[in-house]
Amino acid sequence: MPRIVPHDVSEILETELDVGDLSAFIEDAHIVVNRRCKPFTDDESALADVETYLAAHIATAKEPRVSSTSGAVTKVTLDTDADRYWNRALLLDPTGRLNSPQRGYSVYST
Repeated sequence: MPRIVPHDVSEILETELDVGDLSAFIEDAHIVVNRRCKPFTDDESALADVETYLAAHIATAKEPRVSSTSGAVTKVTLDTDADRYWNRALLLDPTGRLNSPQRGYSVYST
């Protein structure tokens, strides 16, 4: 069961996505946080923060934003703005494992 609700994500992400869409992104974020971070900390509050920003990061892929416009000829550039939320999730991760998706083994070569 996710640590957060759609309202938590909409507090940090200005969005028109509905609760169903946000819930799906929250579930995805929850799975990632449980796999990568949960085994290394019991700090549920910190994991909830990471889950919130990771869900926002995932949600921006579905809802690109205007990142720039230009003069007389209408030229609009869309961007997901996802890096901002990903970087915040990394900063809030108390385990440092979110950005290190190792599977518990290494490959050595000589």
